[in-house]
Amino acid sequence: MTKKASTKIPHKIKKASRLSAFQRDIVISAIFSIGCVVAAFYWIQNFEEPRALTQRINTVTASSADHQRVIIREAIAQLSTRIQHQANNSELSKALAANDRSARDNFEQSLQRAFPEAVDSKIILLGPQGIADERSETNRLRNNIEIDMLRKSVSGDNTIIEAYSHNDSWLISFVAKVDKRGAILVTFSAKYFEKMLSNIAGNTVNNELIQSYKTRRDTVIRPASTEYAEAMQSRVLSVPGWTLQVYPQTQTVQTLRSDTTLLWLICVLCVAIIAASHAVFFVRGYRLPSPAQPAAKKAPVDKIESEALNLEQALAQKLAANRSRTASHQDNFPAPDSAPPLAELQQGRSAKAPKISTNCFRAYDIRGIADTELDDNSCVAIGRAVASEALSRGQSKILLGRDGRLSSPRIREALVSGLLSSGVDVVDLGLIATPMLHYACQYLNIGNAIMITGSHNPSQYNGMKISLEFQSLSGKDIQQLRHRIDAQDFEQGEGNLTNDSIEQRYIDRICGDVVIAQTLKVVIDAGNGATAHIAPALFEELGCEVIPLFCETDGNFPNHAPDPTIYENLAALREAVAEHHADIGIAFDGDGDRVAIVSAKGECPLADKLMMVLAKDMVERNPGAEILFDVKCSRLLPNLIIEHGGRPTMWKCGHSYMKRKMSETGALLGGEFSGHIFFKERWYGFDDGMYTAARLLEVLTLSGRTMDEALGSQTSLLSSPEIIIPVAEDRKFAIVETFAENQAFTEVTLTEIDGLRVDFRHGWGLIRASNTGPAITLRFEADSEAALSRIKNDFKDLLARIDPELADSL
Repeated sequence: MTKKASTKIPHKIKKASRLSAFQRDIVISAIFSIGCVVAAFYWIQNFEEPRALTQRINTVTASSADHQRVIIREAIAQLSTRIQHQANNSELSKALAANDRSARDNFEQSLQRAFPEAVDSKIILLGPQGIADERSETNRLRNNIEIDMLRKSVSGDNTIIEAYSHNDSWLISFVAKVDKRGAILVTFSAKYFEKMLSNIAGNTVNNELIQSYKTRRDTVIRPASTEYAEAMQSRVLSVPGWTLQVYPQTQTVQTLRSDTTLLWLICVLCVAIIAASHAVFFVRGYRLPSPAQPAAKKAPVDKIESEALNLEQALAQKLAANRSRTASHQDNFPAPDSAPPLAELQQGRSAKAPKISTNCFRAYDIRGIADTELDDNSCVAIGRAVASEALSRGQSKILLGRDGRLSSPRIREALVSGLLSSGVDVVDLGLIATPMLHYACQYLNIGNAIMITGSHNPSQYNGMKISLEFQSLSGKDIQQLRHRIDAQDFEQGEGNLTNDSIEQRYIDRICGDVVIAQTLKVVIDAGNGATAHIAPALFEELGCEVIPLFCETDGNFPNHAPDPTIYENLAALREAVAEHHADIGIAFDGDGDRVAIVSAKGECPLADKLMMVLAKDMVERNPGAEILFDVKCSRLLPNLIIEHGGRPTMWKCGHSYMKRKMSETGALLGGEFSGHIFFKERWYGFDDGMYTAARLLEVLTLSGRTMDEALGSQTSLLSSPEIIIPVAEDRKFAIVETFAENQAFTEVTLTEIDGLRVDFRHGWGLIRASNTGPAITLRFEADSEAALSRIKNDFKDLLARIDPELADSL
């Protein structure tokens, strides 16, 4: 017995010694690892993040300063040009030479009408010494600075610009001579330029305008705050002695400041993972096999390989199943009726769902024939489904808007009934345009909305565009609503209905952002749609002379279909522009999220042409900016973006897809060939026809160009219109996929993000399934007629092998 005991004691002592050393190493490793993690996160928060924040503040402020300088420079240049144009009037020169007081007074009144934004405008007679000796003329001037400006104007041809203080306020005057016999003097309040800058800057920066003369420095425009003076950016302006100083606002700094809560949560998580993993090894130390214990046998190699093979097969089956499910939910592919909805499987519900058309649930909205596919029962069910989905996401309030279609009030009543019965509160904004509802989401900070609209479709159609948590529903999210209806997976409750109005706030927001530097005569064609009561008022407040056309809401659309991208629908607008000698014509679709333009010469540029005008301005002011466009757009657009220093990104068609992509990429501008244009710079990233038109007028007036001049500077290629071939709903995707799988084009670039776009050396062709109807669409562009015909024939030949009847339509 003694001998047996003596042989075990040394083994236990060795094992205990080995465990103690192992555990000590584990503890030391844990302490060291945790210390490194904490030190790294401390360095990031206290050293790296402040440095990065300073860099972000300086970058944003510098970008704003560059933008402000461009705005001031172009505004001054535009005003100088307008004043010089008045001074070059030969009739005015004759009136001054004849000392015709009556004619001069008439010209002065005309001058005041030409510059309604000015404090005052005058025509001053000049003598050999620079100003006439008559006291009547001298007394019309405020001070010696204006007298000196007149003297300077005699010796040069340039417009003289000075800022000076008068009666405790700052004024900015422009003087242009009229054939040495007189001069035009136009004076603005400095607040005019201050408002212009603040409108552009918004809540981003504060501006200070400094005028220097020798050792003297005067502040013409005072900033609201100089709290972050260390981040101030200074820019020299075109007027001698003028300097613009830009300071970031507190709101900008707070926006750029990173929230370190997540950083420290990650730190805590890392520490917890390190501690837990070391604890596992620490505990395992007690279970280390003794030297006498045999090691576990290794699994046979064949068994391991067999298991790996089984895993690969299981993974392949899972991927195939996922692809099958994805295809069933893709855009307009309804899920198989044989597959029971998820909610029904989970809850075992067997209540009979209302009969509802599956074709209504499209890629990025719900749409159908109002009286048959969107009857009252269907609309109540859709309301309950949307409300239940919102509640499942923790959302309890939904904004509601509608267009002017005859069926919209009925659908609104049914929809509200469904929403309220599921327990969500509804804020009804009445008859508005779709972008106004998107703006209301931002202004009221309610990210859930339903817009009742048939968009650009004929009068018998209607539908719903739905947003939850500031994201437009599309694809499988739309299908999920249908599954809820099939399964009767609805919440029960009692919501409240309130009413609100957003029109004036929407107008004020745009007028506070957009600067139109000269008065334009604009024809507005609302097409009897939802913009009829808002667009004329908006552009009048922006300073335009508005000629309304079809600006009475009428759900019958008696004058033309509410789709301005169809050339024939712009005939009346072209005639009105010509008749009234207007500078530009603007047309909106039925719900106001798309825009079309008619130039003074009657040109109707496609949306990718408009995008070229807007993108050039955007990337010149924001070097390196990303610009988004869809697969239908001309290849000239990305070429122009690259040429001017931007980054082009092609994406799939559809306003929901574009909005999400803009949010993901941070793109400042996006556009679709269908006329949806999205601004993220100074706006919110949704498609807005009225805001887009206002920004277009700003770009044109600040650059001093007409629409025709802007279009004339662009290169052109030959292109086809969008070709729409009717195809059964259940066949359109299969046809496009078959086309893509069987194509054998050589020396091409293939883009398959939305259908198939084939870029050849001398042009390109596109085939895709429509997301808005039972059809496939095609479009072609090329350098020459021969190349265009060749590409089109190549597509036609392949399509003929798939379905000869389709090829006959091409």
